[in-house]
Amino acid sequence: MDEERLKQFGEEVKRLREACGMSQEELAKRSGFAGRQAISAIEKGKNNISIDKLPDLAISLRTTPGNLLDVLFEVRETPITYGLNAENIAKLKSYADYLRSNQESDNG
Repeated sequence: MDEERLKQFGEEVKRLREACGMSQEELAKRSGFAGRQAISAIEKGKNNISIDKLPDLAISLRTTPGNLLDVLFEVRETPITYGLNAENIAKLKSYADYLRSNQESDNG
């Protein structure tokens, strides 16, 4: 994973951890990482996690591996999506598609 994606992933991990009210130490214990330093490195985009750690990390953050990885494939810094998690961004996109299809049928 390139540096920018690692940073985005780390920011999402931190955002979710804070939303859950967990410390880095608590997240490390719940998800099977060595300690706070490992979580800190992930959140700073300095450490790439292995695929086998992803499910435990996601469950500990009360999300799914897919939702946790979605941040890597989304443009997140737009006014309408700022602060939304990947699941809510997907819902927003679905709603936008719905509005577009209705608009097209209204114009057609």
